[in-house]
Amino acid sequence: MSEKNIKFRAGIAEYNEETKLCTPLAGQGMVKIQPNNEGADMGFWDFEWKPLDKTLSGKYEPISLILIPGETAWIPIKSAKGGRVFGLIFSSNQKYFFWMQEKNKKGMAADELSLADQKITERIQTILNEVVMDDEDDEMEVLEDTDATGEHEPDTGMLEPEGEGKA
Repeated sequence: MSEKNIKFRAGIAEYNEETKLCTPLAGQGMVKIQPNNEGADMGFWDFEWKPLDKTLSGKYEPISLILIPGETAWIPIKSAKGGRVFGLIFSSNQKYFFWMQEKNKKGMAADELSLADQKITERIQTILNEVVMDDEDDEMEVLEDTDATGEHEPDTGMLEPEGEGKA
C-alpha cells in the first residue's frame, strides 16, 4: 500500500435532521482513500467505503466518491450516540457519516478519539487542504477556507488540549 493511501475500519451512520442526532448503524465496513488516477495532478482523491459483513451486502451499497481539496471536509460529529463519528461533508451539502470501528484502549470513553483516530483524521484533513501549484504562472493556490476577514485559520476538527491555547 502506498504511503499516500489511507485505509481504516469504519461503519456508516445516519443523521436524523429532526432530532439532530447521528446514530451508527450495525455492520462492519472499510474505508479506503487513495489518489485519483485521472485527477491526481489536481489533488483529487478516491474515497471508497464498502461493507465487510457478508450479511450486509444487500442491505448497504458500497459508497464511491471523489474528494476535491477545498470542496470537502472531514469533521467530528459531536451529536453521535455512543461512538466516534465523522462526517464527510461536500460544498454541495452532500453528507456521509462514518463511525470508527477500531476499539479504544481500556479506560477510554467510547466517544474519545484514540491516537489512531487522531492520526487518520489529520491525514484526511491534510489531503483535503492540499496546496496545488498552478503551472501557468507558478502561483500557489491554497485550497483551505478563510474567514470573512481573509484571515487563514485551518479547521483541523481537533480540540486543543486544555492549557495549550494560542499564544
